[in-house]
Amino acid sequence: MTYCCIRRGDEEFERVETETEDDFHYFRDSIHAALEEGGGFGSRFPTFMKRFEGSEWRVEELGQLQRELETIAEAFKQMPPEPLDCNWSSKASTSGKQYASLYDVFVDASGQPLLGRLIHLCQVAQQEGRPILLRR
Repeated sequence: MTYCCIRRGDEEFERVETETEDDFHYFRDSIHAALEEGGGFGSRFPTFMKRFEGSEWRVEELGQLQRELETIAEAFKQMPPEPLDCNWSSKASTSGKQYASLYDVFVDASGQPLLGRLIHLCQVAQQEGRPILLRR
């Protein structure tokens, strides 16, 4: 699993995770394929896309991170619920759920829309003045 969290000292107080590490990577691959046409990986959303496990989004990056996630979310809400990769496509078809848009297909480990949860995490991190850690 891959997760993003906010900590106070040694204590996590807010966390968003995917079921598997692959889920997070394929999620970002889908963003690249759907929204960064013709550009390199992270060409349109560098703050979100070019950060990998074992690093963090610093407090001063959180505003830009939130704007990128909101842009992705709005675009995905306008797209049909057809993931561009096999991993999420398989999850969507075997779930038995009816999705309204691509935004709804990508969920965290608790089944909530992943982009919505990540945007909320950004908001909390900004209010707390704390970085978001990206871990596996």
